[in-house]
Amino acid sequence: MDLEADIVVIGGGMAGLVAGIRATEEGMKTVLLRKGQSATAYSSGAIDIIGYLPGGTVPLGSPVEGLQGIASMFPFHPYGLLGFTDATSDTVSKTIVEKVRTAVSWLKATLLGSSIPLFGDIDSNLDAVTVLGTVKPTCMIQETMWPGSLMLDADSVALFAGVRGFPVFNPRMAAQVFLEHQISNRLPPRKAGHHVLDLAPFGNNYNISSIEIARYLDNEDNLSVLAKTLKKQAERIGATHIALPPVLGFNRARENQLALQDLTGAHVFELLSFPPSVPGLRLQRGLETAFVNGGGTLLVGHHAKMESLESNIVKEVTAVGPRRNLKISTKAVVLATGKFIGGGITGTENGIRESVFDLMTVSESFRIATSITPQKLTNTIALTHMGHPLFGSGLSVDPQFRPITAEEVHAAENLYAAGSVLAGYNYPAEKSGLGVAIVTGYMASRNAVDYVKGVSA
Repeated sequence: MDLEADIVVIGGGMAGLVAGIRATEEGMKTVLLRKGQSATAYSSGAIDIIGYLPGGTVPLGSPVEGLQGIASMFPFHPYGLLGFTDATSDTVSKTIVEKVRTAVSWLKATLLGSSIPLFGDIDSNLDAVTVLGTVKPTCMIQETMWPGSLMLDADSVALFAGVRGFPVFNPRMAAQVFLEHQISNRLPPRKAGHHVLDLAPFGNNYNISSIEIARYLDNEDNLSVLAKTLKKQAERIGATHIALPPVLGFNRARENQLALQDLTGAHVFELLSFPPSVPGLRLQRGLETAFVNGGGTLLVGHHAKMESLESNIVKEVTAVGPRRNLKISTKAVVLATGKFIGGGITGTENGIRESVFDLMTVSESFRIATSITPQKLTNTIALTHMGHPLFGSGLSVDPQFRPITAEEVHAAENLYAAGSVLAGYNYPAEKSGLGVAIVTGYMASRNAVDYVKGVSA
């Protein structure tokens, strides 16, 4: 056998990394396989727990409100499964909220000492500003993205600063949209300006990417030049807050933010951007660093292969790499391969399939989907508050997050699933993607650890 592990995690996105980090914290010898870049790395870097109830059109004031609604109306939602305990029906809602709170608090504590500390909690949604000038409610954002008192202080003044040659962000348009939105809702600020910076990172001043700018600003000398220009422009309009596209650096984002605030005298923050984004990559890197520093083994460029599930226990996983295959013996497996972006779930003319173990898939309404073609799970309207049922398809699991078969028994005693590979929730419509990934990764890992400890006892 090439490698031995207590737990193998298949998938390197939010769910997989949360599961892997938790397993290493419990003393488990953990191997994590990541085939390519995860959906987490392509995200905005903001973390939604739950923004809308399934099918709802009114944004929720807080994730707690949404979790309570799911507890009473959607028991087979991944969040709803958290309530399948010995608790009475009167305490199911409280149980779900407390489990989500535990997982979220753990994640914040895990990233607290990193370069990407998180701001926010599940008691209320935050208002984050986007590169379009719109305001998006979300649960948690990186500290560098927190706008501070901008939308609370009647005397605040915003400066939107873009970069010449960076096509993703138009500071003039963003300032206008943002100001019109705030004034129409009778909210601060009442004044906003804009400016275009001439940075030309690495000699390039056209078609500049956010990654190029972030790497450029990780150099302290370049940051000082930026600070001087921002200070001059902020003083010109009396800006109390400076909004930048999400480019404050890869390795020094928080340090760069604090340095710019000290040098300009204004609150500097990053705007939410379209994926892929630098904050998404920072989040991915921060989690991977925590996993490796905790003693985990990360195999990048490897995907898992299983011929079949012949027994009720997974004893071995084959890691297929670019040069050779590795046989990994294991006591438990957490499947966190994602859905369509990660390739954990695939759709063909023959139906919806799970890609590693060929497990049974179900539709959003929990009908067996192995023979349902993807187009039958889409709506005629492209953009709708109901979302597309296709995104609610995936694996059906028991309350321990073990995938089940058509006979409604678990496929294997030691196989657990987490993240968007799960069925029963529509993350684009609910705004719940990373939230479900965090909580189910946390719970699946806990259950896998308990299993391993029980076997080893």
